[in-house]
Amino acid sequence: MKFFFVNLIVVVFLYILCVNRKYICSKLNLIDTPGKLSIHKSKALLFGGIFLFSSLVFNYFIIYLNDGVLDKYISIYLLLSFFLIAIIDDIKNLDANLKLFFTVTACLIIFYFEPSLRINSLSFFFNNSVFINDNIIFSYTFSALCILLFVNAFNFIDGIDGLASSIGLSFFLYLIFKNFEIFEYYYVFIISIIVFLFLNLKYRVFLGDSGNYLISVSIAAILIKENYYNPTLYFAEEIFLLFIIPGIDMLRLFFIRILKNQNPFRGDKNHLHHKILKKFGKSRTVLLYLLIVNVPIYTYMVTERFLILLILITISVYLILLKYTS
Repeated sequence: MKFFFVNLIVVVFLYILCVNRKYICSKLNLIDTPGKLSIHKSKALLFGGIFLFSSLVFNYFIIYLNDGVLDKYISIYLLLSFFLIAIIDDIKNLDANLKLFFTVTACLIIFYFEPSLRINSLSFFFNNSVFINDNIIFSYTFSALCILLFVNAFNFIDGIDGLASSIGLSFFLYLIFKNFEIFEYYYVFIISIIVFLFLNLKYRVFLGDSGNYLISVSIAAILIKENYYNPTLYFAEEIFLLFIIPGIDMLRLFFIRILKNQNPFRGDKNHLHHKILKKFGKSRTVLLYLLIVNVPIYTYMVTERFLILLILITISVYLILLKYTS
């Protein structure tokens, strides 16, 4: 009965939050004004971060009431740090280099107090062995690099209504299939992403950097903590396959921008989803992107074979799509 009433309070509060989204965003200056690179023509509310952060707070509170162990799949300080940096960026539009400095600093400080976020071992598919490195410099640097690369890669796909939310949900779904216990720690958050997806498609409501960071950092924290507590649950190549499409698209854009002497964090319309959008339209772009991200990893999950082959096929599909849409 207590659990029912707590969840009812959560639903009511999040509903009130949604109803008052315009007032909240106006007061906090969380308004997106379309620029030259935007595919949208009118202002939108950067409500995603506030909404999803509230759901995470309630999720943690429910776990605490049930005597759950918060740090098993959750990193409160990492999520809070990245959220604060991103919400300030949504409001003030921080310089990219300054934002990078803050996120790197936050990672390094938090790693010191939370060892479960440091990657010290990797399990590989091709020989089922575990590589262990006790070098503290490598551990801190590699862990921070993995988090920042994924956060930026995920942020790069947020250019079309519904795309980032849908991809984030698909990632969570895969993690839950691998370990259903994760759902208990994030069920309010996951349901809130679904609600936000409706708001994003129906109204002028965006995730913003704060919303993107919350989704991506949550996923990164789960994977790294799983690697710490159960290092053989995920193969390194499996994680690579899961994130390969947004990952290689980000690296391609970084490489092109650096060659042009541009800031690698500077936005443009050269992303894969922008290219697909020109050929297929918004709805088909989201569907196609979901397919090329999810079909390979779920094929592996069903068969538990052909991991390396699936990686090669996925890269080939990516290159073919680039060629076809260019």
